[in-house]
Amino acid sequence: MKQCENIQDQMADFLDEALNEQEMKQIQEHIDGCQDCNQEMEEMKALFFGLSEDELEQPSASLRMNFEQMLEEEKAKQETKVISLQERTSWKSYIRVAASILIVVSAFLIGKYSDGETKPSINPEVASILAKMEDDSASQRIAAMNRFEEINTTDSKIIQALIDRLLYDEKASVRLAAVEALAKFSSLEMVKQAMIKSLESDQDPAIQIELIQTLAKIQEKRALPPMKRLLENEDVPEYVKKEIQINMASVS
Repeated sequence: MKQCENIQDQMADFLDEALNEQEMKQIQEHIDGCQDCNQEMEEMKALFFGLSEDELEQPSASLRMNFEQMLEEEKAKQETKVISLQERTSWKSYIRVAASILIVVSAFLIGKYSDGETKPSINPEVASILAKMEDDSASQRIAAMNRFEEINTTDSKIIQALIDRLLYDEKASVRLAAVEALAKFSSLEMVKQAMIKSLESDQDPAIQIELIQTLAKIQEKRALPPMKRLLENEDVPEYVKKEIQINMASVS
């Protein structure tokens, strides 16, 4: 672990090619053999080089004022946090703040000028949640869903993003969090259809139980066929089948 910390502390200098030949070789050999450090390096490259390559459309005077206001608010938030970092590792905070601001501004400009038409700007909070739901880290995707549950919004973009996580995310923990976040929108047809589709295909018992309970609560009759198929499936755990039997009466 100590070696990984030392390597990660030197990654910024490694990308800047500011180390001597022996140090560059040692870091490269470690990264090639360490999955965690390799992933850290890839994430750093995406931020380190991606920020310099992105080009944004020049905003009008009024949009520039809005951006400056958002920038001041973001700076104020950062100033409320006292973070003590060594000089060599301080670049991480700066890159993350810059990336956060870039996401908000990009979403704002794209929403304003997409297809040459004037459209309402995207709520910065919504833009941030959408960006985190695409994060490589499962914990960040779950954190985005938890944040969505805290704010009172029915933004269709976030609901669709939650459905995508439910149906296609590779992590069961993320899919389960998506079910829980979508539960309060179970009256929407698009959510009902997504939950039924997930019940037909997802093999994780915890997700199956959460879907069964949610669909039974809204008395969704279209959930009966997949529930019956689960009852007939020998691979389905008995406790899941018991949950189906308890809830089928509410659906039928």
